[in-house]
Amino acid sequence: MNMTEPKPSVGRIVHYVSHGTPGGEYTSECRAAIVTEANSVRGVGLAVLNPTGMFFNRTVTYHDGAETPGAADCPDAFAHGNPFRYCACGWIEASHVGGTWHWPEHVS
Repeated sequence: MNMTEPKPSVGRIVHYVSHGTPGGEYTSECRAAIVTEANSVRGVGLAVLNPTGMFFNRTVTYHDGAETPGAADCPDAFAHGNPFRYCACGWIEASHVGGTWHWPEHVS
C-alpha cells in the first residue's frame, strides 16, 4: 500500500473487487465494502455489499491496480495490451485483481 494513502480503519468504505466467473457469466466488478477488521496481518476484514446480498471475508489483501512490468528484454513489448492483457515476459495490464480491496477513486 502507498504510504500517502490512509490506513484502513473500521467503518471506512472501500471497494472490493469480485472474482467474476470462469465462464464470464459474471464479470469482475468493484463492490462497496465496509471495513470490519483493520488489524489483521493477512489483510482487512470486509463486509461486501452485493446487489443480491452480503459477503463477509476476514482476510482481504490490498491491490493498487498498477501494471506489472515485464522483463526489460521482452521482444514483444510493442504489442503489450494488443490484443491480450498479458505477455510471456511477465507483463500484466493495469487492473484490480479479483478478491482484493482498494480505495475508491476520487471523482470530481
